[in-house]
Amino acid sequence: MTEARRAVGMELHHAIVSHYSAEARMLQNQQYREWFNTVIAEDIHYWMPVYEQRFVRDRRPEPTPGDAAIYNDDYGELKQRVDRLLTGQVWMEDPPSRIRYFVTNVEAFETAPGEFEVFSNVLVHRNRRQSEVYVHTLGREDKLREVGDGFKVFSRKLILDARVVQDKNLYFFA
Repeated sequence: MTEARRAVGMELHHAIVSHYSAEARMLQNQQYREWFNTVIAEDIHYWMPVYEQRFVRDRRPEPTPGDAAIYNDDYGELKQRVDRLLTGQVWMEDPPSRIRYFVTNVEAFETAPGEFEVFSNVLVHRNRRQSEVYVHTLGREDKLREVGDGFKVFSRKLILDARVVQDKNLYFFA
């Protein structure tokens, strides 16, 4: 590890994992406003780029925020999606999906005083209507900021493993 990126100690790691557990519970319970207000920082960049399955010899650069993306939201755009979901007018979420989140393989590094880079894997198990079941696996790259006795996410990059998604929509937060 370099000086700029140090693995956090056990106590801080536990606090970060607990943060993710509370976040998953809020999302599972459809507490989107609480999630937004307690987890999301005002300078958030919430991003799910579109990745291509490439041959090893294909040396094109990785996607950037200027490229095509499924989500590429700032605070206002993310708030708008939360607000819209809470209107009850989002037809693709009526009735609401039942979603379970499994966050694992959490690695946390301190990058500056009170700021952390966190890598994790997320499994999203989503049930819609009576017979629609979708499972998504994602890698998640977060940047957290210590705020009071908790954390706020100021950058989240979601890396969807599937190149072709069978789900009818991706209207969920991860």
